[in-house]
Amino acid sequence: MMLIRKIVSVSLALLVFVASASFTVNMHLCGGQVQSVSFIEKATPCPMEVKMPPCHKEFAKRSSCCNDEQLTYKGQDFKVHDTSSIQIAQSAWVLELPLIAEIVPSSTHAAVHYQPYKPPLLRHDIPVLIQSFLI
Repeated sequence: MMLIRKIVSVSLALLVFVASASFTVNMHLCGGQVQSVSFIEKATPCPMEVKMPPCHKEFAKRSSCCNDEQLTYKGQDFKVHDTSSIQIAQSAWVLELPLIAEIVPSSTHAAVHYQPYKPPLLRHDIPVLIQSFLI
């Protein structure tokens, strides 16, 4: 049970992190098909463009079937909403929580499996021995 809670809490934390983070995906397309994808740096060009001599690169840029695309995902800014717009009907379920807690038994109480401990008797009453009385 604890393992499931840990897994769910970590996955929800990752979901919040991914939803709030921004990232960029770079893609290199040749003939309408994706040749390479990169998240951090520019996508690597296909071997056809790499092996091309420098004198032909200017002509290849004008009539090329290859192009680079960049997709940017902007994360959401979590905004604090105004709580004054909450209606009484929307918060009525809060009033029912104590009733639900009484009806539904909770299994959080551990069973006690030991005998009640009875402390030994004291020979002297220590608080009376320590006290000082003003006369």
